[in-house]
Amino acid sequence: MKTRVFFSVLSLLLIAIVTLPNASNAQRAARGKVQAMDSVTDKAGAHPRTESISGPAKITCLSAVSETPNTQPAPSCQITAPGFTGNLKIGQSASASGAGNVTLKCNGQGYLRCNARIDIPPPSK
Repeated sequence: MKTRVFFSVLSLLLIAIVTLPNASNAQRAARGKVQAMDSVTDKAGAHPRTESISGPAKITCLSAVSETPNTQPAPSCQITAPGFTGNLKIGQSASASGAGNVTLKCNGQGYLRCNARIDIPPPSK
């Protein structure tokens, strides 16, 4: 009897796990879109990442790290986007003014890894 209850609960849990992501994606479009970007700099050089956006967006530097300890200046995210070109420290944001390409490149010394997020607002009604 206990195993029957266990398998029933397990089955319901699996069904919930499988259907939950589909429900959240359906609502995501109404709230906007988020794109993640990452870039590295290694011995071969910089490997920038470019994403396309269809309109104004907020770009945030999430992380920027170097394998070299205590580098000065501290690593940062170098962003090129419509209406903005510059370096963002971790946690800083900038606005892209319209449609186009957003390019992320790590800025700093040594082997680098950086991550940024693009928040695209929902379409206006």
